[in-house]
Amino acid sequence: MIGLLLKNGTVLDYFPVAMDAQADPRVESVDLRIAGDRIIERGTGLQPADGEEVIDLQGHTVMPGNINAHGHLYAALAAGMPLPKRSLETFTDILTEIWWPLDRALDSDAIYLSALAGSWDAVRCGTTLIFDHHASTACVGGSLDRVEQGIAEIGLRGCLCYEVTDRGGKGQRDTTLEENERYLQKLLDSPQSGVAQFRGMVGAHASFTLEERTLALLESICSRMDAGLHIHLAEGTTDREVSHDRGWKDPLDRLGEFGLVRPGSIFAHGVDLSPIDMQTLEEKGVWLIHCGRSNMNNGVGRAPVDRFPANCGIGSDGLDDNMWGELRTTYFRGNEGGRGPLSHADAKRFWLGNFRLAREIFGEPFGSLDGGAPADFIILDNFQKTPLTTDTWLGHLLFDFHPWDIHAVYSGGRRVYLNGDTPPVDAGLLQETAARIWKAMGLTA
Repeated sequence: MIGLLLKNGTVLDYFPVAMDAQADPRVESVDLRIAGDRIIERGTGLQPADGEEVIDLQGHTVMPGNINAHGHLYAALAAGMPLPKRSLETFTDILTEIWWPLDRALDSDAIYLSALAGSWDAVRCGTTLIFDHHASTACVGGSLDRVEQGIAEIGLRGCLCYEVTDRGGKGQRDTTLEENERYLQKLLDSPQSGVAQFRGMVGAHASFTLEERTLALLESICSRMDAGLHIHLAEGTTDREVSHDRGWKDPLDRLGEFGLVRPGSIFAHGVDLSPIDMQTLEEKGVWLIHCGRSNMNNGVGRAPVDRFPANCGIGSDGLDDNMWGELRTTYFRGNEGGRGPLSHADAKRFWLGNFRLAREIFGEPFGSLDGGAPADFIILDNFQKTPLTTDTWLGHLLFDFHPWDIHAVYSGGRRVYLNGDTPPVDAGLLQETAARIWKAMGLTA
């Protein structure tokens, strides 16, 4: 196996291999040695081994690959999509006129191409791991394999699930439950060597589209497969209001009643949660993921990010996988009137939360570039106009680093992107597929 030696890099990483809550991110001028899918040595003055590839970084920045804690790769081909003829006045309108018709229009090829195109967008933004939340109600069985295929062709990592819902009736609900369990069993039956490329969770849409029997069935799969739940929670007031209209409790109370507020779970959005709800999430060890740009786009309100539990992070909710952009929006929006300002400390805990989440789900020390850590990293070729230090790293994430600064991206020790690379799929094929989807949605003739 030919190894790789990175010489003279300015290395920014967030944690040591052994998690230490007191440790701060570090910026050091060191060399990194990579063999297989891990970093095996870190130090100064490392000498090349026989046959080892050597890259002199000349002081350029190396940092861990970014992580998206809640994404929807199936939405990749919705970019530029025509708006429905009907005006969109509520969040329910957005769901019924855009997103639910989109997931009904996806077939097997469109699922794969969406995942491939979305992963290509992600890697060019330095994102190497995506917690994906998939839906394709006309093509359920095997759909997670097609998502996996698209991610794998780019060389990224993913934690996948299928979005269970009752909006298509009992028969369709059962197929979505089966797809989650089938994929989780597949992962158990085929252990991955080294650092796992894929993990799985049990997916669900949102409380207001889930009957009580479905919640019980979701809990059963979570318990049998020892997996967390990945679900939208309180994405605006719709979740609570529809639940009340149907005679149900508040969304978080419903999930708790059925044993679904459990450690290792991802609840996305949290716009319409009370202080008591936040305390419950804190006590249960659930991950609450903020999706700031999506919330703004859908007009569902501003989440109380200053009250989010310790287990928090940021996700794109299908807009893209530019996590630097997502962090900045969270920070800037938090400083815009109302509840703000959102402190640097808050921005830091949301950013580092994504890496802590990945550590919990994958059992690997993501966010570190020490020996023993996964060899998932970004090399920047940026014009470093101000000093990058242990004290300034967060300011660079908020104000300086951009996707166009990325020179190369490595995942599992393998270079998966070099600035200027040819896209992995013909743009014409993607455009034809997007046009076919839009037509099936009734958006074009």
